[in-house]
Amino acid sequence: MANRFEVGDLDVLVVSDGDVTFPAHAYFPASTKESWAVHDRWLDHDGNLTFPYTCFLVRSGDRRVLIDTGVGDVTIGVFRGGTLLSELAANGVQPEDVDTVFLTHSHLDHVGTAALKSGGGAPTFPNATYHMTKTEMDFWAERPANDFGRHDVREAIATRFEPKEGGDAIAPGVSVIAMPGHTPGHAGLVLSSGDSRAFVLGDAISCPVQLTETEWSGAGDVDPAMARRSQEALMRELEGTGALVGAAHFPGLTFGRVMNGEGRRYWAPVS
Repeated sequence: MANRFEVGDLDVLVVSDGDVTFPAHAYFPASTKESWAVHDRWLDHDGNLTFPYTCFLVRSGDRRVLIDTGVGDVTIGVFRGGTLLSELAANGVQPEDVDTVFLTHSHLDHVGTAALKSGGGAPTFPNATYHMTKTEMDFWAERPANDFGRHDVREAIATRFEPKEGGDAIAPGVSVIAMPGHTPGHAGLVLSSGDSRAFVLGDAISCPVQLTETEWSGAGDVDPAMARRSQEALMRELEGTGALVGAAHFPGLTFGRVMNGEGRRYWAPVS
């Protein structure tokens, strides 16, 4: 079920392309089943962690910006998506309504619906310009084709691709912020309108538990040390500011705020 937020004059629709569930310690090798006991608010009754494939649609004036696209209607190992387009349609949005697609990075659970598997891999959003950082595009282009990096999707959107870097605006009130580490060219977006700000982090932080357990690097991090530096710099900036913070795999299809209490940093979801 979608959620909707206002960030000043910006309207943000938060939807999902599906989700994946796995043992909590499997994605965070530094953790154990026992160490998750004090963080069970993020787990289901079987002690598993569920990652939604969250996507954000931002309305800025007459612009429609889609941030990440989930896995798509494919099955790749444990990954299966396919609900993004129906979720958008249920909220009155058709593929041709989207004029900008920003991909935080090229992992399969973020780019899958950017191109249609049927129809020769045509771009799903026919009127959109597609963006990610040049560093991200180049990093995957230099690696052998595999399902995790989705070369086929990048090839399908190549004629509509325009790189964007940290500090670049992609729509009024929507700007890129560099967050390297999870992948070399990973980036998120800052939404700004008046005094209101919201940050969409992609996979810069995969689970709210990482705000407290800062040494729990995710299994998907290409450079864990750099990812940790990016996380710490951003959290110091956001802590206690009231800015909204959302990420691709945070629970509840919602934003929250970065808080500090009782000597620990944490993410508090908003209603």
